Amino acid sequence: MDRRHIALQIQAILVPYRIERRRRDSRVMEQFRERAHSLLNDLDESLGTDTELRQAVSDARRELERKDR
Repeated sequence: MDRRHIALQIQAILVPYRIERRRRDSRVMEQFRERAHSLLNDLDESLGTDTELRQAVSDARRELERKDR
């Protein structure tokens, strides 16, 4: 997977999360976060040594776990 594709995958996870976190109940969002983490874990193998993408995935994980959900 190329770098651009990985960056788009990260955005494809975060954008719906940002939209839905204000509209969904906590149970649904917990399931969303579980699936999002699974998808991010799947991307890990494709990151190689790209530190920017590794940081983007790390930032995405942190956003998914923020307390101000």
